[in-house]
Amino acid sequence: MVEKLTSGESMAKREIHGLSDEDAEIIDSLDEIEREIRMTNKKNRLKGMRIYLAGPIDHAKDDGVGWRNELKKFIKKKGAFALDPCDKPISYAAYGEVGTEKTKMLELKKMGRFFELSEQMKKIAHVDLRMTDVSDCVVVYLNPNITMFGTIHELINSLQQRKPTLVVIEGGKKNAPNWLFGIMDYNFMFDSFDELEEFLTLDDEASFDPDLTRWVFFDL
Repeated sequence: MVEKLTSGESMAKREIHGLSDEDAEIIDSLDEIEREIRMTNKKNRLKGMRIYLAGPIDHAKDDGVGWRNELKKFIKKKGAFALDPCDKPISYAAYGEVGTEKTKMLELKKMGRFFELSEQMKKIAHVDLRMTDVSDCVVVYLNPNITMFGTIHELINSLQQRKPTLVVIEGGKKNAPNWLFGIMDYNFMFDSFDELEEFLTLDDEASFDPDLTRWVFFDL
């Protein structure tokens, strides 16, 4: 790529490259566009990332759909992809776990049809855990007032794979289980989704502490 021709060196370089004034202006414009694209991509570090959204479903009033739908709007704006267990990127209905599918499983439990329930949940757990495996980052919503098992499993799975794991806690960090402080960096715990989104904006590289080694970005 030809370097941008500044006023101090334009004559010499134009002679070397054999460029007309018009050609030089075109190249200057293209170089400027390329620089802007590089800067945009550099600032938007989330672009192209796959982000899994872990959180309670069984005992959540809205099946855990509400907060996920809101966060997905932000994720889409950042050019990233949300992996949502409430809206799985797979067409096979047997993997569903919200709405009518959730109601069916509750009925199976009430009727004591545990084998059928087990077979259904094996499929769901397999797909959800696979989504954590293929994700680049996991966002976890923890509500200490709601019973949750799958969420904790996914949280531990993500931490063991040393993925960036970001946890939003209902009631804030002061309401987090003590154990959580022993297994993950409290800098990745957030009091609200607004605080999480502010962190994920990543507009300024200087805002990133280099000691937070689970966030390693490559300039590709």
